[in-house]
Amino acid sequence: MAGAISFNPEKFQTVFNDNLAAIQNMVEAMQAIGDPREAGPIEVMKAVDVYIRDLFSAVEQGKKIIWHEFLFFPEIFHGFPNVHTWMTETLCGFLPVLDPEGLTPYVDAAENAGLPPDVCPADKGMLGCVLEEIMPPVAIACAPTSPCDSAITAYQILGKLIDAPVFQADMPYWQDDRGIELYQHHIWKMIRTIEEVCKTRMDWDKCREHIKLANESVELFIEENEMRKLSPCPHPGKLGFYQFLLLTVASGTPYARDVCKAILEDSKKLASQGKGAVADEKIRLLMYNPDPFYDVGIHDWLEDEFGAVTALTFFGHATMGLIDTKTPETIVRDYAWKMMNICMARQYRGPHEFFMDDFIHAMENWNVDAVIVPALIQCKHGQATHGFIREACKERGKPLCLVEFDPMDPRPASIETIHNTVAEFLETQVLPYK
Repeated sequence: MAGAISFNPEKFQTVFNDNLAAIQNMVEAMQAIGDPREAGPIEVMKAVDVYIRDLFSAVEQGKKIIWHEFLFFPEIFHGFPNVHTWMTETLCGFLPVLDPEGLTPYVDAAENAGLPPDVCPADKGMLGCVLEEIMPPVAIACAPTSPCDSAITAYQILGKLIDAPVFQADMPYWQDDRGIELYQHHIWKMIRTIEEVCKTRMDWDKCREHIKLANESVELFIEENEMRKLSPCPHPGKLGFYQFLLLTVASGTPYARDVCKAILEDSKKLASQGKGAVADEKIRLLMYNPDPFYDVGIHDWLEDEFGAVTALTFFGHATMGLIDTKTPETIVRDYAWKMMNICMARQYRGPHEFFMDDFIHAMENWNVDAVIVPALIQCKHGQATHGFIREACKERGKPLCLVEFDPMDPRPASIETIHNTVAEFLETQVLPYK
């Protein structure tokens, strides 16, 4: 993996134009089907279309581009003049949604270059995209040391591949004042590094406006979480996946805020009419770990075949807070705290209690009948929680299904395999007791 990989305009244009066409085709297909459950995902995919078109414009204008890991939401980076943001794992998130095997060529490229198979597919996919020279240009890449060792290692490798600095902010182990102090110190250091590398200065007034938009999105996301406690649940199980991915790429933008607003308004409208994602809601599920990216439609299948709505998903669990915009100091402090508490960063660091506390809270507060936990085959830290999960479900009388699969690569466990496992669980352990 030695040697700097440069921006390849031809490959970038080809791949991203293909992805734009795929997004437009997906939106048109969902609109043609006319399923009301698609209203939220359609708005999210339209926003992703805007996001990619904005990237094209930034490249054409020669703007400096910051690559940021998905656990650094982009709102703070929007404060830098003449700088654009690109969430480094964007293709890893959306390629499997557009095509179940869309990420596999890039996973294979990384493995062929030497990465072991048990590295997270988000990290293999990202590095494979870099190796295949399809990524946009980069001035600097920024990442926290989260959510796992795989991500930390991936960004160290990235630093060997690209001709740009990679800044890794040390995310603390504990949720305490000392941890916040440490993390905001690293956020300040990151800001100064970006200023130096990109030859710019943070415009705090500009930053403040984007932070306010991000705060609005968070408030709307949290309220949507509360709406999902209703029975029938107004929105489909897959929506949280789409909404979280939207915030990883576009938090702090007007169009992301507008999508979150449209989702909540639709939720309230449906609730006022007594309508839910499922006409006859028979089962309420908790799915607590990342959904299969190549089979987000599993939620539609659950709803159609079993009347089972996923009341809350891991990505759909809004655990982050708001940012005080009074001063640069409060912005950095609260951005650090927010990034410590977004999905995955909050649960996947520190002791297992961090995951279990949120898991139990979700299980007890969203009126669920049963639990599905995606047992991601590469997530060793996640596998280690299974004993605690079994005990917590047993104590509360909640049937549990642990499903092993690769979240972004369908080859280890196909869509059919996942559906068969879940169907057997529902038919033998849930429905007979309803």
